[in-house]
Amino acid sequence: MSSKKYDESFKKKIVQLHLEGRSTTELGKEYKVSPTAIYSWIKLYADESAISFKEFSAIQKENRRLKQEVEILKQAMTIMTSK
Repeated sequence: MSSKKYDESFKKKIVQLHLEGRSTTELGKEYKVSPTAIYSWIKLYADESAISFKEFSAIQKENRRLKQEVEILKQAMTIMTSK
C-alpha cells in the first residue's frame, strides 16, 4: 500500500482551515486525507505561524517605544507650527 504524497501548499491550506476552526475529521472527509496525517501537518506547520512569548514581548516593547516617539513628534509639530 503506497502512501499518497501531498504538496506543501495543500498541507498548509489544510492546517490553516484547522486553525480557523474546522475539525480534523471534517477536513479528512472533505479532502480525503486521514486525520492522523492532518495532525502531523498541524504539528509541522502550525508552529511556523505561532510566535513565542519572548517575541510577543519584544513586539509589545517596540510598540510602546514607537507610540512614545509618535507623541514626541506630535508635541514637536505643535511647538514648530505655533511659532
